[in-house]
Amino acid sequence: MAEKKYLGYCGLYCGDCLGRTGVIAEAAGNFLNVLDKYEFEKTAFSVFPSKLSGYDDLIDMLMFMENLRCTRFCREFDGGESQCTVRECCVEHGYITCNSCESFENCEKLEQVLGGLHLEACRKNLREINKMGLDKWLIEGRKHHYWDRDNICDDPNGYC
Repeated sequence: MAEKKYLGYCGLYCGDCLGRTGVIAEAAGNFLNVLDKYEFEKTAFSVFPSKLSGYDDLIDMLMFMENLRCTRFCREFDGGESQCTVRECCVEHGYITCNSCESFENCEKLEQVLGGLHLEACRKNLREINKMGLDKWLIEGRKHHYWDRDNICDDPNGYC
């Protein structure tokens, strides 16, 4: 069952997020360990110098990715600690998520905060919360993310 604490005010479900699960951070760390164990930098610089001329940049990027982990979520912030305008709006109006607001489909705050990355997935989640109700959605609903590849709804009740 999905946990409410991982549901952002915007409708983003952070419980499956790459930052929370650590899947990218772990993969980057594992890759760094393999490269280090086999001293791959020697191969990079001596056998493939032209193809791997950006090897140091790759290592820097992997080290950055190894630290991509979320440790706190928007529901864990108190008062003015978070600067998210969506969160502030929901708290001010007493909403659990933006689905309670009749204008979430065209909300400027959602668009500014989520940009092109998470916006459509959040809107899908908010629509489904409206259809199913929050408790049922947390248990049975599909949690949409920007990396979803299929948007096919095979549920006869339309809960997708």
